[in-house]
Amino acid sequence: MNIQPPENYLDSMQAAALSFLIRHQAEHLGNTDQLLMRAVIHLNERLQVPEHTAKRLVDRAYSELKPEPEHRYLDVDSSTGLVAVLVDPESGRRYRIPIAEVFAACIDDPDLPPNPSSTH
Repeated sequence: MNIQPPENYLDSMQAAALSFLIRHQAEHLGNTDQLLMRAVIHLNERLQVPEHTAKRLVDRAYSELKPEPEHRYLDVDSSTGLVAVLVDPESGRRYRIPIAEVFAACIDDPDLPPNPSSTH
């Protein structure tokens, strides 16, 4: 495996997140959320990465760790608070979905049963 040195701060911090995930994944075989939370805490407390940046970097690192990456994905960098950008690499298509439509179709639908685990 040819490992290239990171080119910038974000690459370095993502590499640190990936390294943490690899070192600790066996401790959390049944609880991926806990592993990801620990990685965010590690970046935030030990490396002084702001929490919102640490979350994003850990998610990216985790996508590298997964053995079979998903074919379709959410393009986090191109998405905004109001629009989600979904990508289908097989077809080369990108979909811009207003978040209001996601709520209308998936959350605000009165026919859907309530999901107590998704509330805060």
